[in-house]
Amino acid sequence: MKIQKINTRSITEAIQHIGADLVGQKIMSKKSQILGFEIRDLSFEALNILKQESLSVGGDCATPRGCIKHQGQRRAILILTHAQLERLIHKLAYQPFGLKELRLKLKEHLNAHATQDSTRQDLVSSMVMAIVNVTPDSFYASSRQDTQGAKDRIHALLQKEVGIIDIGGVSSRPGSELLDSHIEIMRLKPIIEHIHTHKLYEQAQFSIDTHNPQTADYALSKGFTIINDISGFADEQMFKVAQKHQAQVILMHSKGTPKTMQNLTQYDDIFAEIDSFFAEKIEKCKTFGIEKIILDIGFGFAKTTQQNLTLIKHLSHFLHFGFPLLVGASRKNTIGEVTGRDTQDRLAGSLALHLCALQNGASILRMHDEDSHIDMIKMYKALL
Repeated sequence: MKIQKINTRSITEAIQHIGADLVGQKIMSKKSQILGFEIRDLSFEALNILKQESLSVGGDCATPRGCIKHQGQRRAILILTHAQLERLIHKLAYQPFGLKELRLKLKEHLNAHATQDSTRQDLVSSMVMAIVNVTPDSFYASSRQDTQGAKDRIHALLQKEVGIIDIGGVSSRPGSELLDSHIEIMRLKPIIEHIHTHKLYEQAQFSIDTHNPQTADYALSKGFTIINDISGFADEQMFKVAQKHQAQVILMHSKGTPKTMQNLTQYDDIFAEIDSFFAEKIEKCKTFGIEKIILDIGFGFAKTTQQNLTLIKHLSHFLHFGFPLLVGASRKNTIGEVTGRDTQDRLAGSLALHLCALQNGASILRMHDEDSHIDMIKMYKALL
């Protein structure tokens, strides 16, 4: 007899490999996927019912010791397989005390989990967003480009497996000042006109990194197809620009401006606040007929080091919205805080963070170092 322990993420593949019945594959695969949820602010009555119903379907639910006596925190940790969660969702439809609402939220997460493996089929290029900074003051000095340097970098990127090229003319590093659109356009115009004249937009998608609707409108009229607005579409005019050009939008969470954001890191519940932000912006997009949406947690924007790491660790939470997740942690301060490395020595930390982001649901990475990231993504996909 021989025995081999296998990675739980590979159970579905292993079941398929031994030639199990197709119906059986589907049933058993759901049993192999362990899901966890932290539930807060339910009544004690609801928590006690939730625990009993979780046990009844074969799962478990950890509650504070005093919960049965209506004492202590109103929190619970729900632990179930995919199959058990399906049964629990059905049973909660008949329960009071807010459990019907909880059922709907759990169903969103269940549906998101069912499609989480979509990146298995994604091309490497569609997962790579390379940065071109046409700025004199970007936080990473080696990424700063003048006009000719930016043109040369774009042509170099087009020879690689890079699907998205993100171009910006204003630094968004902590403490930086926002610029008027006419200064930004003046910096970017020679590059944007070069892209348009040579039809480079036919070889890759171009994204404009700007908070100014006027800059976005200009870039989109020249072949760009994505708006990457680090202000999270704070200016309603940006929605109108996206609607006009039928652009794809990146909704990034932040607070304040780059100059003030690191003084705005207080959250009662950071996941709930980002959820609320995304829900509001997605609804706004719908009112303007904008359907192509990417979500960005805003790594490093109005967040502490620990908050950034927690968001990466539990990134899959945000898959319940049903849109692709983008993460841009490349060489940022959090890596320096953890490793003690200066900006120019943060490649290894960037790769580690971005690998964790992919494992936890990200499907697009924004980076300075495309060659190393392309290799990392290829290895990641080879191990799926």
